[in-house]
Amino acid sequence: MEIVRQGFDVWEAAWGSGTDDLGALLAIFDDDMVTRRLAPMPDPGTWHGLEGMLAVLTEWTDTFDEFTMKGEEFIDAGDQVIVRVAQEGRGDDSGVPVTGTFWFVLGVGNRKVVSLDMYATRAEALEAAGLSE
Repeated sequence: MEIVRQGFDVWEAAWGSGTDDLGALLAIFDDDMVTRRLAPMPDPGTWHGLEGMLAVLTEWTDTFDEFTMKGEEFIDAGDQVIVRVAQEGRGDDSGVPVTGTFWFVLGVGNRKVVSLDMYATRAEALEAAGLSE
């Protein structure tokens, strides 16, 4: 759980300060990680490696100005951590404020994040990690 919390702290520090320093963030991820955005999330798919994870994050955040993402709840599920993630932004073209809550399930092995799965609901994330409400 510690490595996942650290990742969210690094994300908030880098993007909150506007430095976009990816080095410290990338250090917590395994080079061969798998990133999945699962239906009913928009544009579901599977991406491989650090490049894949960065592509997903870039695609997701590039449509917003003033984008923030914070881990608000962390649930220990053994070698996985479930995180309630609050996101806020302002539409790049429209200027309309947008908020949303999503659920990430991060798999951890050898002190690195080896998988990142994104879900629309808490129930889906819990089920994926083998837990129930």
